[in-house]
Amino acid sequence: MAGGLEGITIVDLTQGVAGPFATRLFSQMGARIIKVERPGAGDLIRHWDTIVGGMCSGHAWVNPGKESLALDLKSEAGREILVDLVRHADVLIENFVPGTLERWGLVWEKLREANPRLIFCRVSGFGQDGPYHDRAALDLIMQGETGLIPTNGAPETPAKISLSVCDISAAMYATIAILQALYHREHSGQGQKIEVALFDTILTWTGYFPYMYWYRGELPKRVGLHHHTMMPYGPYTAKDGRAVILAAGSGARELWERFCQAIRLPEIVDHERFSTNSLRMEHRAELDVIVSAAIAKEDRAYWLERFHQFGVPAGALRDLGEALDHPRLHFRDFVKEVPSIAGTVKVFDYPPEFSALGSVNALGPPALGEHTAPILRDLGLSDADIASLAASGVVEVYRPDSRATR
Repeated sequence: MAGGLEGITIVDLTQGVAGPFATRLFSQMGARIIKVERPGAGDLIRHWDTIVGGMCSGHAWVNPGKESLALDLKSEAGREILVDLVRHADVLIENFVPGTLERWGLVWEKLREANPRLIFCRVSGFGQDGPYHDRAALDLIMQGETGLIPTNGAPETPAKISLSVCDISAAMYATIAILQALYHREHSGQGQKIEVALFDTILTWTGYFPYMYWYRGELPKRVGLHHHTMMPYGPYTAKDGRAVILAAGSGARELWERFCQAIRLPEIVDHERFSTNSLRMEHRAELDVIVSAAIAKEDRAYWLERFHQFGVPAGALRDLGEALDHPRLHFRDFVKEVPSIAGTVKVFDYPPEFSALGSVNALGPPALGEHTAPILRDLGLSDADIASLAASGVVEVYRPDSRATR
């Protein structure tokens, strides 16, 4: 079944996670993704590890569904090929250090002249100009710059969020912005330039924390797996040593009553120190001891079923292996397999489910330069032209007999 964006071509100059995760989503929507990479090296994410049959796990995550064109953009011939690609593309996305494309003469005005309908998306850490615009913007750095790290972790020790959350937030906003621009183009016929900064995107994901500072002058404290404003909320160890995750502290009186009934402590519903969420937060340590003692009396499976019966939000604290064997995952048939030079590679399906659309999972993560020759042929270059460009280092053509699995 079609993904809905068939006929849309995106030229992808990005590397790492922020840009490639966005174009990975577009590939599952049916768009054609031409991933432009450096000859000889490719996307930096190719070199993080060799977990997937010699291929990097990060590459297997963010780059399935794409065609790889190994093209040297530092060369004049390489830039001419890129501009030719742009003439036939709908979207160009890049995440170079700001100023890089300008140094190569690939300015917005030139790109727009080549294709007035082009949507040009630029992803960076702090924007294309202004303070910090030319600084490094790796995910860890952005977590530090945006105040995420001091809010995360146990009370005594800060921690970074283990996922590349700043990169992913930028990827999601870039995806939304490009779709918005495509829709605008359908009505206006106009292309446009988009700028997405990691700093801006992740700040919008900090939730209610800024309001604590703006209106109370308070910095959020680290609470581990608990909540800043709700109680009971967090993990509790059951009799069998397995953890139950509770989210029973929304503040709703009815939920508090059901929770107390579920743990067989109806007498604390109207307790002078626990009857409201504010009181429960004030006396969190005391209530935590009471709840922990109650949960420790039965196994996790018992509590999950009982809380479900009483309408109390609860779940299991699973490790990743358990999550990858979750009933929901099997019901959804959410893990697909795609071909690659490293063999069959597992990928997650596109999360949204449509009544009239599907998802596209036809291509695996490409080898470096795997599609160089057919892409250049589509632009009208002959095999002799391609061989000459390869000999001069402007392009790299993948050979099937190569043992490389990058």
